[in-house]
Amino acid sequence: MTETWRSVSRLERADFYSDWLAASERNAAVVERSPIVARGRELTWIETPNEDRIAMLIGEQVGFPTNGTSLCRVIVPAGRHTGRHRHGEEAIHVLEGSGCVLVGGRRYDIRPGTTVHVPYFEDHQIWNLGEGDLSYVSAHTIDLDLFVRLGRLEQLEEKGANDAGAVRALPAEDGQFDTLGRRIALHLEDAPNEGERHRSSQADHERRRHGGGGGGGDGHRHGEGHGHGEGGGHGTDAAAAGAGASASAPIGAMPERMIKSTGGHRHGAIYNLMGGGESASEIRNGFTAVSVAMTQIFEEVAHTSSHCHSHTEAVLYVLEGVGFSEIDGEHYDWEAGDAVQIPPKMTRHEHFNPSDARTRTLRIEYGIRYFYEQLWPGYYKVEHRATAAALPVEG
Repeated sequence: MTETWRSVSRLERADFYSDWLAASERNAAVVERSPIVARGRELTWIETPNEDRIAMLIGEQVGFPTNGTSLCRVIVPAGRHTGRHRHGEEAIHVLEGSGCVLVGGRRYDIRPGTTVHVPYFEDHQIWNLGEGDLSYVSAHTIDLDLFVRLGRLEQLEEKGANDAGAVRALPAEDGQFDTLGRRIALHLEDAPNEGERHRSSQADHERRRHGGGGGGGDGHRHGEGHGHGEGGGHGTDAAAAGAGASASAPIGAMPERMIKSTGGHRHGAIYNLMGGGESASEIRNGFTAVSVAMTQIFEEVAHTSSHCHSHTEAVLYVLEGVGFSEIDGEHYDWEAGDAVQIPPKMTRHEHFNPSDARTRTLRIEYGIRYFYEQLWPGYYKVEHRATAAALPVEG
């Protein structure tokens, strides 16, 4: 052995304890200095063995303090496919283009609006089968997985051109669930809108109260606020979701979160994707995401603000429109293609749509947040206002 060892007296503070104290002070300071907004127009693109073009939006490597989480944007050029690799859980939302993702050797077709869950350590690869670029956002916890030394990143094949023979050899799609009954893909048109669910529940209640029947829903009338998770029980995902469920039903429902929201937030519309810990309902559409989930798409109508609350880390990716957020009293503008981070501390925030058009944002949450909520009530979400508010129209 070449190390030099020295004894530490009972009265001397050991070096590792000093390191812990210093790290605690650094962490307390760094979470106050998050850039908050990642600008989609200012991304730094790189090439890797796995991707032709990838850029990090949110992550430690680009100056955002995180819980070991990250959000990236990826472009797969026409006629190309990514490498095949495996690592911890990943959540993907397709922005443009078409093709397929292979997860564990099974094919799932993708198009704009498709959300994909890659289960832990399943090998996966994305093929662009369209005429233009295929673009998507990807969320994962690779830094956290590697930090705890349980995670691995294994490159099985490198990216490349689509060989005609290889394309012909791709398997046919066989539903949106894998052989274990876990949902892997969900198209946006199949995602249940909690607004419709809430209005249907209200209509059923009125019919029962007046002893009447009949009357159906009124279609997708975006713009009426509704409670997130109101009127819902705790059933299985596939049964609650209804539309888009495959004949291969999930083998079981995910266990309920130990810490969940009891106050619904309100938006013009909420499209449930993977579901998440802030919902009072258990609708997950058959997804089994734990460490990272693209939970919902929030739609805000013109001249409104969302709910206002405080919690630890989460991310919004702006799919459509322009607006701004107030985060711990500071104003941050954003537009489509940007990402907004709620830093990993108790952070008060509210999102605003001051424009004449709707906005849509993709909400991303990480399971590590709920691990710490179970440890200490100081990390429980605090609702300051659970209802949307109208903004005055200028002019």
